[in-house]
Amino acid sequence: MRPLDGQERSWLRASLVRRWGLPVVSTSGVHDAAELPALVAEERGRILGVATYRLGDGECEVVTLDSFDEGRGVGTALLDAVRVVAHARDARLWLITTNENFRALRFYQRRGMDMVALHRDFVDVVRRSKAHVEVAGHDGVAFRHAIEFEDRR
Repeated sequence: MRPLDGQERSWLRASLVRRWGLPVVSTSGVHDAAELPALVAEERGRILGVATYRLGDGECEVVTLDSFDEGRGVGTALLDAVRVVAHARDARLWLITTNENFRALRFYQRRGMDMVALHRDFVDVVRRSKAHVEVAGHDGVAFRHAIEFEDRR
């Protein structure tokens, strides 16, 4: 685990555009995640995942979390690394995911995160910045809402 190297910003931007599309919209605002602090999970020179986060006013928001090698604990390691950053600053660790992202809902709950808020009709907020956003969702469940998680550890 290491901080993103400044020379890797263009790689991060390309990766985020592919996986998320920029900007990233959160309940905290609209963010260019490629410019945020980032942590990289790496093994033998190969990047296995990356997390971007935002610090401010006693909080640490996980803005993006991507594992490129799922099932090996990369996402967990990245979340734990951001947790260390938050705890070192005595900051509230939090994030959002969307109602149809069942894998993420399960993932965060299994890692000590607790649902603390439902942001109804969040899709309308996202569409202000990303008119093309897909609402079809997963398993026939449409993207409509954001669910806020907070670290309870």
